[in-house]
Amino acid sequence: MKIVIANSVGVDKNGYHMVHVPSRWSLGVKNFTNCGYYPWELAYTSSLLKRDTNHDIKFLDGVLNAWDFNDYMQRLREEKPNWLIMESSTRTISEDLRLAKAVKNEFKTKVIMTGQHPMAQPEEVLKVADFVCVGEYEFAVLDLILGKNPKNILGVYPNPRGELPDINLLPFPEDDDIRRIDYHEPNCRFKQIQMYGSRGCPRRCNFCAAATLYYDELNWRPRNVSNIIEEIKILKDKYPEMEGIFFDEETHNIHKSFNIELAQEIQKAGLDSLKYEAMCEYISLDEEALTKMKSAGYYKIRFGIETGSNYVAKQMTLGKKHDLKKLRSILSFGKVIDMQFYATISVGGLGSSPEEDQKTVDLVYELASKGLIHEIQVSINTPQPGTDFYNSCIKQGLLKAQTANEGFDGNGHVVVEYPNYRAEQIQEKQREALAAFDLGKVKANTSTFINNAKKSLNSIPNNSNILILRSARPWMIQSIIEAINKYGKISIDLLGQDAVTEELKSNPGIKNIYSYGDGFFSPNTIDSYLIEQLNNTSYDFILLPMANNHLDGYRNVMEVARLIEPKFILGIYPEGNTRVIEQKQNVKILI
Repeated sequence: MKIVIANSVGVDKNGYHMVHVPSRWSLGVKNFTNCGYYPWELAYTSSLLKRDTNHDIKFLDGVLNAWDFNDYMQRLREEKPNWLIMESSTRTISEDLRLAKAVKNEFKTKVIMTGQHPMAQPEEVLKVADFVCVGEYEFAVLDLILGKNPKNILGVYPNPRGELPDINLLPFPEDDDIRRIDYHEPNCRFKQIQMYGSRGCPRRCNFCAAATLYYDELNWRPRNVSNIIEEIKILKDKYPEMEGIFFDEETHNIHKSFNIELAQEIQKAGLDSLKYEAMCEYISLDEEALTKMKSAGYYKIRFGIETGSNYVAKQMTLGKKHDLKKLRSILSFGKVIDMQFYATISVGGLGSSPEEDQKTVDLVYELASKGLIHEIQVSINTPQPGTDFYNSCIKQGLLKAQTANEGFDGNGHVVVEYPNYRAEQIQEKQREALAAFDLGKVKANTSTFINNAKKSLNSIPNNSNILILRSARPWMIQSIIEAINKYGKISIDLLGQDAVTEELKSNPGIKNIYSYGDGFFSPNTIDSYLIEQLNNTSYDFILLPMANNHLDGYRNVMEVARLIEPKFILGIYPEGNTRVIEQKQNVKILI
């Protein structure tokens, strides 16, 4: 029997690429083709079926491969599956159901659907799918495939979910049909492989689909440390290019003893040369644990700060997770030991107003200007179906009328509107929070950036034609421009999205600003006449601001840079360090 395990369709009918994040929300973006969040439970399901059945199992990831409906159907025609197991979200459900329906009609395939939206709206999904699995679904899917009676399988709707599984009984997740190193979270500085160190969460934030749909009970279950170490060793041997691990789970640090033991075992195993980052909660961290983690190679911690408003935090049911005094304390200590922090926040959550979300904007500026946070994600808090937030919005009549599934993306759309806080105001507050981060980073980092950039930028001859690609946050663009001006280079042009004109048009260090529209850099996005115009300018240098060492996520940017044909393409890191990425054969540089 042929079984295909399928992550969502990667490109929708409107050309939006999916960034699929099951715990909160998936979103669609233009021209972003090489970002992939590792689909945890699907991957564990795949390896479990391969271990515990004799069937022909194939794992296909439409998100990683940027497959649209037609691409996916072509791959499924090659497989002709008897069963299709698919995870979906509200953002992707329309395209995923379209695919499932087509597969059923063509091959009489049995379809199992799971994920955030099928768990929240099972009756809707069962109009196409044969089964919907709820909760942590790996073993429920296994039982279905083994031919057990669905009426007797916990976790197969309408049956209740089963008990929380012992995650140490699962095999290592799928790494045969896909390469785990090909998945790249865009803000990982190093070439890191995503891994689970634990599962579950003892909190119930009202916007989190994991808390309500996958677990629906307060819990936290760490893996055996020895098992984690074994997996890291296997991955390191398989992928020599691997530079680190990203523990991308709900929260990595509920039990201090777990983090200390894991840090110690990483060192004992000689794995502390790798770079580690982890999704944590600050309330459960202390100086001892953070110091031990730093010594083991952890260089970045991600926190869900969520909001700067105590009132909104209460409405969002953050509970003990929210303590701004503790936040400032742990960030300040982290700065002392040179730990970096990535903050995730949102605006528009339950209880929000212009005044309350302004407290979040002010907090972002405070932390950034003091050098306490290094990166940020600002989302529009989105009431995903099945979450407590969604249920509250239904009860209070806060959902905007006739919102399409594609609007539940946490980024480009607002699906909730408060009596005195309109959707366009929420979107503007998101922009203000990002701008506050940029202003704070300029204040905290520019002098250090300029000093670090001195050696490399001094090697650029005066009167060189320089083009900066706006491939990073504006604070970094601003710092690059100030550094170049300081060291005597006079002709600086900028290429970026239309918004760049508003962000940087008043900067006296810029000679020309070229805007190409919206979306990410791509030869398909930028008109050919603009490329020709830039090519004819004969740039000596293109400066590419970059957030990582390996250029994952910058493929399209590099394609654009090459079309312009400069003498040099230079990458510039957030610290101000510079490296030559490419250069023409007949030129030299002293960097």
